[in-house]
Amino acid sequence: MTTQDEQDKLARSVLLGTLFLFLGGLFVAFAGIGLRYAVQDGLGAQTTGLWRFLLSLPLLAVVFMFMRRLPRKPNLFAILTGIFFGMDIGFWHMSLTMTSVANATFIVNLGSISVGFLAWIFLKERPSVFWGVAVVMAVIGAWMLSRGGQMDAGSGGLRGDLLACVAAGFISFYFLNARIARRSLPAIDVIFWMTLSMTVVATGFCLVFGEPLVPDSLPDLKWPFLIALIAHVLGQGLIILGIGRAPANVAGIMVIVQPVASAIASWPLFGEALAGLQLAGAGLILAALLTSQFSALRLRAAGRRPTKLSQ
Repeated sequence: MTTQDEQDKLARSVLLGTLFLFLGGLFVAFAGIGLRYAVQDGLGAQTTGLWRFLLSLPLLAVVFMFMRRLPRKPNLFAILTGIFFGMDIGFWHMSLTMTSVANATFIVNLGSISVGFLAWIFLKERPSVFWGVAVVMAVIGAWMLSRGGQMDAGSGGLRGDLLACVAAGFISFYFLNARIARRSLPAIDVIFWMTLSMTVVATGFCLVFGEPLVPDSLPDLKWPFLIALIAHVLGQGLIILGIGRAPANVAGIMVIVQPVASAIASWPLFGEALAGLQLAGAGLILAALLTSQFSALRLRAAGRRPTKLSQ
């Protein structure tokens, strides 16, 4: 294979990975919607998180049955990926009880974006100038989206804001470790082992907050099952698959489509009309997603090759 052919293949792989990340973000957006319905039905937020992970395991087992193999031996980073993501979910739910939804949403979104800086430091994946422009656009858009309908709601509590900062840190390290884990493991194996780790973490949060480990009735598992199928197996699965192809800095920006999708879906589902500032913020985030792809489109001309990962 010639160098030009290799560069073409690399560019296609990065663009395909970016598409996986975008679609994964759309599927993950269902997690917040499903959680809201579950809480309305009387199921605790931490219990919902626990069963989201527990019900994902048999679904993943079915995938391995079709593949006719067992999960490969995990590496440390696959386990850490699950621990960091599980901690992010737990602290995120805690922050929502102590600060405004606007603050918590904005701060956690910053964690997704900041993964590019961690990848630069630890993985030597130097971002392009287009990524820097996209970051600025995404930060402003996330602020507009989170504050547009909340201008009179107050700023929330300092402790809640700090917890949201902790959650943002965990989501950054989730992406970083997922990127490293994919160097030696296929996506399906990474998501299996990370889900197992998440289950342990979520159990701990249930015990700390005194929420039941087992719901009162079987119908209570309806929403956790849908979250497991749509947001976790499909959504997180696509994100882990995509992060094995696209740079980590691009992954952090692409998943910001999640709050945009959630906000748009909440309009008809919960009657939460988007204010003008929110619509402008959503548009700015989508523009940031496109801007972040300029560097990927130039890979063929530049001839740069990121670290080869397990597909």
